[in-house]
Amino acid sequence: MKKIKISLTISLLWIVLVGYLVWANGLLAKGSKTFRWDEWIWFGLVPAIIPYIFYYIWKPEVIKNFFKQEDKNN
Repeated sequence: MKKIKISLTISLLWIVLVGYLVWANGLLAKGSKTFRWDEWIWFGLVPAIIPYIFYYIWKPEVIKNFFKQEDKNN
């Protein structure tokens, strides 16, 4: 449970950090000052989600057991 919380926290921090860097880079750009969603998706969101997708593909029983365990606690 603790490993899951740590990895989710790191992923969310990565997404926020890359979002901030994309925003700051957009402000410093000479052209358009808009937020570059494509950069944020490819450099922030995709790298943060891919490890979970691979983990789900290779160890689906761990994910299923995690959600079953959460239901029993509630």
